[in-house]
Amino acid sequence: MKRAIQTLVGLAFGGFLVWLLVRGTDWREVGQSIRNVHVGWFIAAQLALWATFPMRVQRWTYIVRAAGPASFRHLFSATQIGFLANFTLPARLGEIVRAVVLSRLTGLKFAQSVAMVGLDRVTDLFGLMAVLTVSLVAFRPSGDVTIPAETFGMAHPFTFPAGQYRAGAVLAGLFLVAVVAVNVMLYVNRTLVIALNNRVLGLVSRTVAAKTAGLLDHFADGLQVFRSPRDMVKSISWSLTVWGCAVLVNFAMLEAFGIAYPWYTPFVMVTLLAIFISAPGAPGLVGQYHMPIVITLAMLAPGINLDHAKAFAIVAHAMNLPPIIVTAAYAMYVERLGVGDLGRLTSTVASNPPESGR
Repeated sequence: MKRAIQTLVGLAFGGFLVWLLVRGTDWREVGQSIRNVHVGWFIAAQLALWATFPMRVQRWTYIVRAAGPASFRHLFSATQIGFLANFTLPARLGEIVRAVVLSRLTGLKFAQSVAMVGLDRVTDLFGLMAVLTVSLVAFRPSGDVTIPAETFGMAHPFTFPAGQYRAGAVLAGLFLVAVVAVNVMLYVNRTLVIALNNRVLGLVSRTVAAKTAGLLDHFADGLQVFRSPRDMVKSISWSLTVWGCAVLVNFAMLEAFGIAYPWYTPFVMVTLLAIFISAPGAPGLVGQYHMPIVITLAMLAPGINLDHAKAFAIVAHAMNLPPIIVTAAYAMYVERLGVGDLGRLTSTVASNPPESGR
């Protein structure tokens, strides 16, 4: 029932975003913008996108190898099949599928595989934090931030004060820093973190403090999969590289569409994309992927033809599909996994979730 509700909410959310995007769109203008794309820059964007796939796997190797033997091929297969699931299934079920495939291919217990996926998302935060930091430092509007009314077919422009933007951005940055800091402290000294948790949250509720302490303890167990601080540093370094490539993809796409933009636009775009697609939504991230791109261009490229911005969003989203489909199909072929086989495994796990992430 919970999964069904999440699916319905995600579909509704995605549908609403699509409805906002298509209002008042001149599809002839969209088509013309797509036809005028610079092929050379588009190919450069594709190359940078393809490069992120082995980089993500390399980052994951430093996590998984401490739990058990796992070849690069198996990790690549699990990652790419999970990506395909995220693009075809609602509610970000791809993360579950990724853990299922890892468990199937390596013999790790499913609970261990879930922990490996979760820890990979944690190291991912380091890259996101770096991109967010550049966005916050570079994009500092002196006046109100305005999204034109015609962006989403609204009667009035959407405006929020620069002070609110800065406050929200700083809070988001502090939250990410806090998450990363807590994880580093858990790795170094879990006893101190849990003691601080009990002291602070205990003032509010002993029950909440106890439950949070249990979660922190389980997560600290997971962090110990890093065999050495050097492994953690290597994993984080690959995370920074992956996010750097994501910025390069958007830079090349901006050039391909001939858009005049401030140098920090790709960083802001990647940041908003990460925020929007982190929430469960419709299959294929339809709407969720397009909305942050259009918002970024409306904010940072004043006077841009909004149909041109929507064409950019459509192409940027579509260009993800070929590499994901090709690599996932290849992975399923070499691992001898069929769609029905994968579906049965996922259904079994969904109906019998693990008790913890250990």
